Amino acid sequence: METNAKTKKLAAGTLYTIGGALVLNGVLQLLVYPQLAARLGAERNGSVLFVMAFVNILGPSIGQALNNSRLVLRRDMDVRNGDYNLLVLALSAAGILISLIACGSVIKGTGLFAVSDPAVFAGGAFVLAGLLILLTNFRYYGDVEYRLSGDFRSYFFYYAICGAGYILGYLLYLLTGVWYLIFLAGEAAALVYVYVRGRIFRPFADRSDFFSTVRRRGTLLVLSYLVTNISLNIDRIYLKAALSGEAVTEYYVVSLIGKTLVLFIAPINTVLISYLTKDNVRLTRKRFLLFAGAGAAVSAVFFILCEIGTPIFVRLFYPSLYESVRDLTAVVNLSQILAMYSAYLFIIVLTFTGAHYQLLLQGVHLVVLTALMMLMTGQGGLKGFSTAVLIANALRIAAVITLGMYFAGKDETGRT
Repeated sequence: METNAKTKKLAAGTLYTIGGALVLNGVLQLLVYPQLAARLGAERNGSVLFVMAFVNILGPSIGQALNNSRLVLRRDMDVRNGDYNLLVLALSAAGILISLIACGSVIKGTGLFAVSDPAVFAGGAFVLAGLLILLTNFRYYGDVEYRLSGDFRSYFFYYAICGAGYILGYLLYLLTGVWYLIFLAGEAAALVYVYVRGRIFRPFADRSDFFSTVRRRGTLLVLSYLVTNISLNIDRIYLKAALSGEAVTEYYVVSLIGKTLVLFIAPINTVLISYLTKDNVRLTRKRFLLFAGAGAAVSAVFFILCEIGTPIFVRLFYPSLYESVRDLTAVVNLSQILAMYSAYLFIIVLTFTGAHYQLLLQGVHLVVLTALMMLMTGQGGLKGFSTAVLIANALRIAAVITLGMYFAGKDETGRT
């Protein structure tokens, strides 16, 4: 009976987690981004996506990393709110400074008001961009309130309210022309919800004796997440610098279905970890190949779904871009599915190895990816860039499988 109750709770938590992600991303991908592209045009929309790349790098890297760090450390240490709130604040300040310097000219170019000279409002754009990064970092951290308590129903509402805030922000954008308000309204709505109903931000700055440990471990984890999220968002940054804002929009649109499927990886990995860590399960080569084969089969199905869904999605929501991206569909979808598959394989291997392997492999992947992009984009444009990403993701899978087979062999010889 107790096992059934735990299974039902885990299943309910997984469904609420997926539901929250689908609601939030449904609002973004079916309303916000298509409408922005239609109103701003491909080139200027690409500049918006470029700025949002820095938001999407720092949000998970700081907020989600410290979120996970708190979940782990609470088992052994009596950590307090201020240990993490102050660390989020400090790391956000550094991230905001670096981001604003890195994309300063593009922030000026996006402007604030569609009917005004962007240069007049450049200062305001920097303020809003910095504020957006700060709120997003805290929003990614904020769902730890519900992960700590296991209240995944409230977790769902947290993200549903964030999505509702995006809708409100979009209405404000229609009135003002200030596209930052779309995202600021969504992040602020979620944070108000967790502040009123939760406890992780009250008291805000109350630290424990473990603050130095939290700072050290949390910062190292943030660095690891940074490498991963730079790899995930480097397409927007590199394409804007090497080609154009239009190329950013085109690649973003054609890769969207594949990237959306990655949302399912986190809940699946949660279930997978609970199995692999139960009763000290060993990773034999046969078991590893079984998991790898199952993942490959699911990935193949997802690829077919992407190939069917992407043309339909682009025709419905980005009709003006369909002809320019139709030849990229297969290459881009396959590269996204391989990225999803490698994330799945990573969680299997890392359950039995040290976390430093993740940082090492992700670091090598980023170096290889950057080198291939620089080599192939100049010669082949957007098609060359897409092929470079595909090759880099295939090489990462080969590396993870090799590592998995090595450690599975160790387990077969009795290593624990």
